[in-house]
Amino acid sequence: MSLPSVAAMKMDTFPTIRDQRGALTVVELGSLLPFTVVRLFFMTGVPAGTARGQHGHYRCSQYFLCQGGRLQTIVSDGAQERTFILEPGQGMLVPPGIFASETYLEPNTILQVLCDRPYEKDDYIHSMDELRAWRAKA
Repeated sequence: MSLPSVAAMKMDTFPTIRDQRGALTVVELGSLLPFTVVRLFFMTGVPAGTARGQHGHYRCSQYFLCQGGRLQTIVSDGAQERTFILEPGQGMLVPPGIFASETYLEPNTILQVLCDRPYEKDDYIHSMDELRAWRAKA
């Protein structure tokens, strides 16, 4: 099995049309996601400076989409770590086997997460040690 690495991860920036009425950002999911969306959730009201996430998944692919504010996302494959700053109109794929931590940099930051699986309690990787042990066996 080929495991994902953070070296291959990238941030997507979507076209935004701005005028006096505001900004319109378009995301074409069909050509963007390598999976069918089964579940979505979004985070709002997180105080600036607060970290969320801090886990990975064994099977679930996720797509992070920043809808407002700014978000620092630190991803790790157990050997390497990368940091991305997501702003409105930007997103990134977080595949299984990648540990992610999101720090909300501004008040009113909104993160929407699209998933290819329903919530499954046993799918969560809770620590870097657990991630490294799993990847070593794969």
